[in-house]
Amino acid sequence: MKQIVYALMILTIAVLACGCTTTTPSSQVVRATIPDLTGNWSGTMKGFIEEKGYTDYPGEAMTMRITEQRGRIFSGEIVFSNQTATNKVKAFAGAINPDGQTFSIVEHGGGSSTGTLLSPGELELVYIERAVPFTIAIDTLKKR
Repeated sequence: MKQIVYALMILTIAVLACGCTTTTPSSQVVRATIPDLTGNWSGTMKGFIEEKGYTDYPGEAMTMRITEQRGRIFSGEIVFSNQTATNKVKAFAGAINPDGQTFSIVEHGGGSSTGTLLSPGELELVYIERAVPFTIAIDTLKKR
């Protein structure tokens, strides 16, 4: 009987020693690689405008020109144009989240977007304008 008790004690000490000698996981946050977003991104827009309803903005195009990036902060201009001319140019700045896939943009004069990098050459923006009339849109852009 003594041998069984000693064997259990040795086994218990071995189990405890194994648990005490393991290392704890690192508490450091691993940051994703920061993507280079500089360049021209063009594509389609689909949205909803208060009092007008759903729209795919027929005959209009959007180009986001990211002209400068310093780490996770970037800036540039968004150009909205139709078949005959440029309609509007808006300055903007944005910040990439630590995951390296999502980001936020604020535009001069109002409006903001959340974005997702779908691949190195494609991104999606969800635009929100709280002014009257309010607007929400999904912009799918490809790097040109």
